[in-house]
Amino acid sequence: MKIQLIHAGHFACDGGALFGVIPKNLWQKVYPADENNVTSLTLRCLLVETETHKILIETGVGEHYPDKFIRNNGLRDLGILEQSLAEKGISPDDITDVLFTHLHWDHCNGAVKNVDDQLQLTFPNARHWCSKRQFDHSKISNPRERAAYSSLLIDFIAENGKLQLIENEGEILPGIFVRMYDGHTPGQMIPFIQYKEKTVVYMADLIPTAAHVPLLWLAAYDLFPVTAMEEKEQFLNEAATHNYLLFFEHDLHTECVRVQKEGKAFRATEHSRLINCI
Repeated sequence: MKIQLIHAGHFACDGGALFGVIPKNLWQKVYPADENNVTSLTLRCLLVETETHKILIETGVGEHYPDKFIRNNGLRDLGILEQSLAEKGISPDDITDVLFTHLHWDHCNGAVKNVDDQLQLTFPNARHWCSKRQFDHSKISNPRERAAYSSLLIDFIAENGKLQLIENEGEILPGIFVRMYDGHTPGQMIPFIQYKEKTVVYMADLIPTAAHVPLLWLAAYDLFPVTAMEEKEQFLNEAATHNYLLFFEHDLHTECVRVQKEGKAFRATEHSRLINCI
């Protein structure tokens, strides 16, 4: 197996939304915002190559947006996904499988591109994977979350992307096991990658940045914060016990950490780049 980081651009969000009820004078010390209270985030995908598969975890935001949306969401480097793959010697046609942790716009919209006003799959030969609970939820989501879903693009993937809807936890591809978490959004599917003697966990929005490792530090984007906290505590206990490597999709400043438990508290340790950890 070979694991490589793939960049898909950058975006931004309000610091209060990113850290919820945590006071700004606390989170600002570990994840700074600009003068408008805007925090910068990134979009890191993960390429996992085995003897038989080339698997891309997440696809970023794509290039589907008017200028106002781009400005308001701090979108940058939107065309970099395919370029980043090319730098690794991978073409879009080579990808056999695309895994979505969930179907919010910043996680899956890059799987579709617009060519001469026609939608096309970015990875035409790939099977696309998502949890069934998340797919079903995307169709009935509440008004608070609805803007996070691009129904047109999700429907296009479902109709054209050989969509595989996962109902059970376990191994879905060689060396990749998935678990379901419901606090952020129902059926968020988190990949656990068995690499040599390590477990690399792609964190998605279960823990969006290293600054969110402390148990009570939750994003306001989580639909069910108490559930998110309980799921996070269970995961962090396991991560500390088994020395998991946590890989962050969105943390601009930190790619990977491990977790230590000190009394009842958790803290991130061994901040490093993925290339130095595997």
